[in-house]
Amino acid sequence: MIKGRLHPRQSIDRALFKVLKLLVDRLATSPLLSSADSLVDLIWAIHPLMINAMKAGNGEINPRLLTALRSLLASGLPTDGKALIPSLGRRESPVESTWTYQNEFMNWDIKAGERVLDVGCGGWPFTHATHLADKYPETTTHRTESLARDHRPFYEVDLEKLPFSDKSFDFVFCSHVLEHTENPGIAMRELCRVGKRGYVEVPTRLSDVMFNFTRLQNHHKWHGLVVQDTVILIEWSDAERRELGNEFYNDLHSSYANNFQEFFARNRDLFFASLHWNADFGFIVIDKHGSIIDAKAPSSVQ
Repeated sequence: MIKGRLHPRQSIDRALFKVLKLLVDRLATSPLLSSADSLVDLIWAIHPLMINAMKAGNGEINPRLLTALRSLLASGLPTDGKALIPSLGRRESPVESTWTYQNEFMNWDIKAGERVLDVGCGGWPFTHATHLADKYPETTTHRTESLARDHRPFYEVDLEKLPFSDKSFDFVFCSHVLEHTENPGIAMRELCRVGKRGYVEVPTRLSDVMFNFTRLQNHHKWHGLVVQDTVILIEWSDAERRELGNEFYNDLHSSYANNFQEFFARNRDLFFASLHWNADFGFIVIDKHGSIIDAKAPSSVQ
């Protein structure tokens, strides 16, 4: 093809788009269309022609024409409405899940030969773990995927009463488990007892609200935040447990790129509170009535 000259198919696509744009623009102001519903009906009548014209060889919509359609839509919107138009472009890969992000993107100060325990390993165990532990070998309301088992030793345990000796692990990994426990203070004491150092992560209030986990009665009992070396867990009240809608959850998991996915990727710390701890850490547990029901200061301030 001669440089600068359009392929015949490209010329046809461009011409068709211009004709359709002109047709829609003219009909939108026509007195023959007495209501918005009439215009919508007309656009839906034209819609199959546009889609058929835009089909590429692989069955996907021609990306050039998707861009053109977005431009057409944007031309009729005020400036502050243009950001609401979806990209209409598929993602090359999904947004990294918590486990993917931890295992593939985070740096860990774990040396070869160290004993590493993953408490609540579930279906996505910690890559650096040498020992795995979970309370539920079968699927539960807390975990719908199957428990992952491999060559590493596995223990069926209760986090509130771990069957390990004091400081028997160099590193204890506990991610998205504490929010499910009945007595998180006891569970956190156990983590500090059996581990020399470790990592904890819990969902924040923002995370549970935006992803609509508050509606699940037997799922997350607590939401959390971290202040210095102290984990603060707050129980969800009965009034807060209500249906909030799945709009943000669906946006995050969409195969089409959108602004919320970018916001989430830039601000994971707003959705998940985490702490790398050494020797031990402090905690405060607040029940749904606002009472502090358990607490421990970190050793650095005791």
